Amino acid sequence: MSYQAWFQCINEQCKERYPLNTIVYRCKTCGSLLGVQHDTQELARRGAKEWIKLFEDRYKSTQWPYGSGVWGKKEWILPQIDNENIVSLYEGGTNLFWAERFGKMLGLESLWIKLCGNSHSGSFKDLGMTVLVSQVKQMISEGAPIQAVACASTGDTSAALAVYCAAAGIQSIVLLPKGKISIAQLVQPIANDSLVLSLDTDFDGCMRVVKEITKDETIYLANSMNSLRVEGQKTVGIEIVQQFDWEVPDVIIIPGGNLGNVSALGSGLLMMRDLGLITKLPRIVVAQAERANPLYRSYLKNFESFEPIEAQKTLASAIQIGDPVSVEKAIRVLKQFSGIV
Repeated sequence: MSYQAWFQCINEQCKERYPLNTIVYRCKTCGSLLGVQHDTQELARRGAKEWIKLFEDRYKSTQWPYGSGVWGKKEWILPQIDNENIVSLYEGGTNLFWAERFGKMLGLESLWIKLCGNSHSGSFKDLGMTVLVSQVKQMISEGAPIQAVACASTGDTSAALAVYCAAAGIQSIVLLPKGKISIAQLVQPIANDSLVLSLDTDFDGCMRVVKEITKDETIYLANSMNSLRVEGQKTVGIEIVQQFDWEVPDVIIIPGGNLGNVSALGSGLLMMRDLGLITKLPRIVVAQAERANPLYRSYLKNFESFEPIEAQKTLASAIQIGDPVSVEKAIRVLKQFSGIV
């Protein structure tokens, strides 16, 4: 079977399409964010039970590259990529464990925690970065002018980008807010030979700069406004259901900073429903830091409007973001999943 995927504008009145090897981050027609769209009609030719068997057979196997928690679902992620261009460190397949005592403290009978930190760079960002860097490697092999991949980060994204670019032999550039990154997060890009720039601003300021420098097509954008990242990260929801023997939990709670993980979680679960692997959807709950909570403020107004804020210092530094780039996608997902912030 031949499966296809492409970039598509999320604006329902536009829906402009672009090939995945196009250097594009927003719709050139209307300026909206892009998503990755799959040919679900072709995917549906394989039944739900067949998909489940395929995913189970591949899960944590030694067959390259399908033992990865991401690439074991390649047909749903990046079907056209050549296997020799896949850059994988066997990400995914992380623990889902029953937090019995913690659940009792919170008055919950069945609390489970998905420990995405059990990954090469220490966060779920590896799930998205394997896809993005693999696609970049493929584009370079096809003659694209890309010389480096860049991101703004509060720590975890820069660590993941540095690791995967090092594995691929591609230069990485990371822009970090000065004095706001932990030593543990800073060590990884330095150790993996990134060009590390410390800017006297916050994450949102770093994001503005990286948007400018990636207008040059020799530098590719790796932040989550690039929906290739979301494609890899959507496997976390699929994997949670798989680890529950293909049963859907009632509620999934995730932290929200730049909000790419919110749209990713929703994307994977909706794909499972559309292809018949599940029949219900969980409720998604997003947790924001009190001092960096623009999505929560919008939620209080029933998402009728959204206003960026200047994020204040918080112990949850990874989500200290006041102007999240994936807010449009996140709000759309929360509406579909009866979400709470």
